[in-house]
Amino acid sequence: MKRKFLFLGCLLGSALFLASCKKDEVDETWKTIPQGEIAIENGNAHFTVNGVDSKKGAVKVVAKSATEADVTLTGIVPGYNTVLVNATLKKGENSTYTFAGKAALTENPAIFTLKSVAQNPVYVVTVEGDINVEGKVNAKVTTALSENFRGTLANTWNINRIAPKVNGEASTGVVWITWTLNDAKYANATNIAKLGGSLMGGLLSNYLDAVTFCPDGNITARYWKDEDDKEGGNLLETLFKYAPKEDEKGENMIYGNDHNDKWLESPAANYAFWYVRDGMLYIVPNAAALADDGDDTNIDLGSLQKDLQKLAAIGVDVTTLTAEVMKIMKNGVALKYTQEGEALKIYVDKTQCDPFVKSFIPALPLLDQMYEELKKSTDESDQQTVQMIQLVFTMMGIEKPSDFEGMWNATETFQIELNFKK
Repeated sequence: MKRKFLFLGCLLGSALFLASCKKDEVDETWKTIPQGEIAIENGNAHFTVNGVDSKKGAVKVVAKSATEADVTLTGIVPGYNTVLVNATLKKGENSTYTFAGKAALTENPAIFTLKSVAQNPVYVVTVEGDINVEGKVNAKVTTALSENFRGTLANTWNINRIAPKVNGEASTGVVWITWTLNDAKYANATNIAKLGGSLMGGLLSNYLDAVTFCPDGNITARYWKDEDDKEGGNLLETLFKYAPKEDEKGENMIYGNDHNDKWLESPAANYAFWYVRDGMLYIVPNAAALADDGDDTNIDLGSLQKDLQKLAAIGVDVTTLTAEVMKIMKNGVALKYTQEGEALKIYVDKTQCDPFVKSFIPALPLLDQMYEELKKSTDESDQQTVQMIQLVFTMMGIEKPSDFEGMWNATETFQIELNFKK
């Protein structure tokens, strides 16, 4: 009997010993993953965003267990300073761990400001990559604009090159400016606005063929690039060269397409992003992607305030202007839009322009002085400029720059629009 108990005891001891050995063999390599920030600039991290290599930014991978990690992306996701992603962690070969996860970003992207993370996302960010115990990181980040913030705009929109005439006159165009005033002395301004919009539309239609609002939030374009600088020279001549032409029946104005065989496709290179909120279209330029190598894309609000104060010295209302600039920095450029069937109109109106125009109106008396000095010049080119200014002023019903204040106050409708179609 004793031998039997002794044998059972040996078996139990052996089992406990083996279990203890198994416990000792648990792989805790994940604890050696570097938890500090790893920067792209130092050459230890490589990231792509929507397939495009990132030049700046940093990542921090904090392993919480062998299967889970917090991945913090700083300066990598366009429009968001910092994004925290809860990711799965899996060990691969050679002490390398792969990570993958998604984060829902509730706030809209901004040009310079930090956004938070919560429910009801505007953008969903997905990150997949690997990190080794030496601190080398390779990863790809993709963005997706949530359907609730796309409206019906996620599509390719072509320049609308056919503008119907109404009662023998053009009623719209690629670029169209509507300006109506309640004072008869400014009546010509309405026709000047139509002419100006028509000429600008003719020019734009030969440089831009289409715009695409991509589901990942990118904005791309089909465009023409004057690589040989053949279009240099007199701007006025170029404007009239590309002016729209009437069709054979005299029913429409046709906006040209002289570069039909030379259109280029801009890549989805994260230059600018978009989203729709409360019926408005917001365009958010990506300062980091647009900047030259080595440029600092961080903005110092103190420096911005100092620059704006310089405008105050010439009479600009910087209080109003600063408030509008901060809105753009926080939310992007706000545009109104309407969509009817296959047609899309993107525009700004008097309500949106009013704060900017009124900010600069106090500085117009200084322009009066500069205009008077220009008229005294004996330089031939200066005198040609004066003649052109006087012609425009006469047509608008004003005599000097500061008269524009009365003109703007008499404005009932002001709208600049771009017209597209599917």
